[in-house]
Formats: sequence, C-alpha cells, structure tokens
Amino acid sequence: MFGLFTKSENKRLDAVRERAKKLADKPKPPATKATATGSSLSKKAVAKATKRKAAANATAKKAAPKKIKKDVTVRSGDTLSDIAKKYSTSVRQMMAANPGIKNADKIRVGQVLKLPKEVITGSSIGKTNNPYQGQSSKEITSGKSKRETATQRLKRKAVTKRRGRADA
Repeated sequence: MFGLFTKSENKRLDAVRERAKKLADKPKPPATKATATGSSLSKKAVAKATKRKAAANATAKKAAPKKIKKDVTVRSGDTLSDIAKKYSTSVRQMMAANPGIKNADKIRVGQVLKLPKEVITGSSIGKTNNPYQGQSSKEITSGKSKRETATQRLKRKAVTKRRGRADA
C-alpha cells in the first residue's frame, strides 16, 4: 500500500501531533479575573468597566471646587499694573479694593493686596472696559477698527470708488 506522504513528511506530522497533544493536556489559565471567579465577563467588558471607573474618578476630582485667591503678596519687581493685568482687572479696581494705597507707584515688597470682588467671583475675567483694546494708536485716531467686517470693507470701497479714488 502506498502512503500519501513521504517519510520526512510523516515525521513532521508526528511532531505536530505530539505538540498538539501536549498543549491539549495542559490546563488553560483563566482568561480574566472575572472568569476565574465564575463570572462570564470578557476581557473587553472588564477593560471597559475599569476605564469607566477611572473616568468617573477623574471627573470627581475635576468637580472639586478650586481654591480661589482673595489676596496677592507683592514680590520684588511687581507693579500694581502688572498685578492688575495678571488678574484681568484694572489699577483703579485694585486701588478701590485696597484703600490703603494712595499712590499706585508706591507699593512695597511683601505687602498683601486684596483682589477686587469681580476677580474673586470671576465676573470680570477676560472682560475689559477698554473699547480700544488690541488696536494701535493709529487705528484709534483714524477711526478705523482693527476688526473691519466684510460688509464694512465693501461699503468703504464703494464710497472711495464713487469719489473717484483708487481702492484703499
């Protein structure tokens, strides 16, 4: 009777069968902690649950109220205007909050300054009363806004064309 495989091929097949038997005889370790305890959760489900728990802990930490500064200690080289700028307020508001300051140029190192209520409550952060903020002196004196809209630009060009001038 003729075999399907040669002797060398049969040897290789026997070696593969032996390895397969050894692997089948070995007890398989549980895939996850959950399956070891008898639960039917997969690795993916356990990983998702762990991520969800970590995300919940992170949001709980973020939700904790931040400590709000109510006063500032003057350091060497600080000026009242620098401190006011740092906390998005004005020198006038800083002086109003600190009635002991008579002259904005005379503050001492180590002096404790109170911040205005607007800064503490956060109502003035990022806001300014200066309508010219971000504009150069030329733009302010010429009356042209730095932030000219497309409509304003078209109107200006139409006016200059009617007057017979080249485009501005």
